[in-house]
Amino acid sequence: MMNSTLKNANILIVDDQEANIAVLRGFLQMQGYTNLKDTIDPRDVADLLVSFNPDLILLDLAMPYMSGFDVLDQLKTLIPTSTYLPILILTADISTESKQKALSEGAHDFLTKPFDLIEVGLRIKNLLFTGHLQKQLKNQNQILDQKVKERTQRLEQKNSELLIAMDKANASDRLKTAFMQNISHEIRTPLNGIIGFSSLLAEWDATLEDRQSYLDSLRLSSDRLINTVTDYMDISLIVSNNMEVSKDLINVNVLLDEIKDYYIERCEEKHLDFNLDISQNQEVFYIETDQELLRKIFSHLLDNAVKFATIGSISLGYKKQSDKIEFFVKDTGAGIDNEIQKRIFEGFSKEYLSANNPHEGSGLGLTIAQRLIELLGGHIQLHSVKGEGSTFSFIIPIHMLSNQDGSLKNTTTEKAPKRQINELKILVVEDDEISSMYYIEILKKICKEVLHVTSGEDAVRFCQQNPDIDCILMDINMPVMNGYEAIKQIREFNKKVIIIVQTAYGMSGDKEKASNLGTNDYIAKPFAKESLIEIIEKHFNNTLK
Repeated sequence: MMNSTLKNANILIVDDQEANIAVLRGFLQMQGYTNLKDTIDPRDVADLLVSFNPDLILLDLAMPYMSGFDVLDQLKTLIPTSTYLPILILTADISTESKQKALSEGAHDFLTKPFDLIEVGLRIKNLLFTGHLQKQLKNQNQILDQKVKERTQRLEQKNSELLIAMDKANASDRLKTAFMQNISHEIRTPLNGIIGFSSLLAEWDATLEDRQSYLDSLRLSSDRLINTVTDYMDISLIVSNNMEVSKDLINVNVLLDEIKDYYIERCEEKHLDFNLDISQNQEVFYIETDQELLRKIFSHLLDNAVKFATIGSISLGYKKQSDKIEFFVKDTGAGIDNEIQKRIFEGFSKEYLSANNPHEGSGLGLTIAQRLIELLGGHIQLHSVKGEGSTFSFIIPIHMLSNQDGSLKNTTTEKAPKRQINELKILVVEDDEISSMYYIEILKKICKEVLHVTSGEDAVRFCQQNPDIDCILMDINMPVMNGYEAIKQIREFNKKVIIIVQTAYGMSGDKEKASNLGTNDYIAKPFAKESLIEIIEKHFNNTLK
C-alpha cells in the first residue's frame, strides 16, 4: 500500500541535458513511477511548482539562464516553510564547496555524476517516504489543530455560559435573600400587630374606644397577613404549574359591581374617585371564564393602583370585541419609569423588594396577575407616563352567551323553597379545637342547633343518625378519614344536605375536586364571620336582616 502511494508521487526533473533526463525518466519508469515531469529550462520551475505540484525535485546545478543555486533561492520564496518538498541535487560538480552550499541553500540530498542508479532509486524512495510522513504529520496536525480549535470554542462557550449562569446564580441569591427578607418582613409585621393588639385588648383599663381601635388594627393586620400568605401560595402554584383553571358562565357587570363596592371605600380613604366604565345599556352580560382567577387579577391590579395613586381617580372597565374582551385598570398615580416598565412583570424583581420600599406587600401582585391572565389564554399590556399615571389592560378570549335582551339562555330552573336560617341544624366537622370553637360561636347565634364532630368517620355516622341535618361545614384535612372520603360516603345516602367545604389548603383544584364529589360550596381558611354567613345565605332564606 505504501509502495503504491510512493509510486504515484509527482517527480519533477530539472536538467539542461536531455540525455540525463532520458536516463532518469527511463529508470524511474522501470521502478514503477508514473507521474513524471521534466524541463531543460530552470525558469519553468516556478510555473511547474503550481501546475504540476511536485512531491520531489531532481535538480542539476550547472544550467543556463539560472543555476541550481538560483533555483534553490527562488524555491525558498515560493514554498511555505510549513511545506516539505524534498530536493535531490544531481550534478557533475564534485567539489565539497558546491555540496555544502547546495545543502545549506535548502537541498535535502546530494549525488554526483556519474551516479549509481540503484543508489539514486534508494535516495528517491527515502525522500518520498520522508515527504509522505511529513504530509501525514501535517494532516494530523491540521486535524489536531481543528479539534483543539473546536474544543477551545466549546470551552469558551461553556465558560461564557458558566459566567452567565454564575451571574444569574449570584443575582438569584441576591434576589432570594431580598425575597426571604421580604417574606420575613411581610409576615412578622402583621403578626406583631396581631400579637400586640391582642394583648392590649386584654388590659383591664382599656376603654371602649381603645378596644375598638385595637380591633380595627387587628383586622388590618390580619387582612395583610392573609393577603401575603395568599400571594405566596398563588405564586408557588403558578411556578409549579399546579394552578388549575375552572371556567364557568359569569355575569361580568355583576362581578365588576361587587369589586367596585369593595374598592370604592378604600379609594375614599385616600380621597380618590372610583369610576366604573361598563356598558350601561346591558346589565346582564355573560362570559365563560374562571371567575375566581379573574377576581384575583382585578384585585392585584386595583391594589397596585390604590397603593401608588395619591390624587385623582382610579377607573375599572372593559371593552367588548367579537371573541375577546379587554379589561383595564387606570390610575392617575405617579407613573412608572421606562426602565422599570421593562421588568415590571418579572417575578421577585420589583423595586419594592428593596429595603427602601415605602409600600407594604409581597411585591408579587403584578407577576401573579400576568401569569393568571396567561392561564386564561390572554396577555397583559402596560401604558404609563411618568407623573401622569398608568393603565394596565389585558385581553382574554371569551365565549359569550346571551339572548337578544341580554339575559342568559336556558339558565332558569325551578328551585325548591329555601329554609329559614334560624331553623337550621348544622354539623361542623373540624378536628382543630380553636377553629371549631370559632365556627360554633358564629353559627349558634344564627341557627337552631349546631353539632360538632372531629373526624370524617364521625361525620358519616352523625349524618346517618341525624337525617334532618340541613348543612355540613366540612373540613378536608383530618386524620383517619379525610373530608373528601366523608363527603363521598355521605352522598351515597343523602343527596339533599348542603355541604360547604372549608379547608386551610386553599390549593388550586381543591374547589373543583370537592364540587365533583357533590358539594354545594367552598370556603378557604382563614375566613371572616361575614364570609361564612354570606355563603350560608346563598343556600337558605335569610332572616337575619
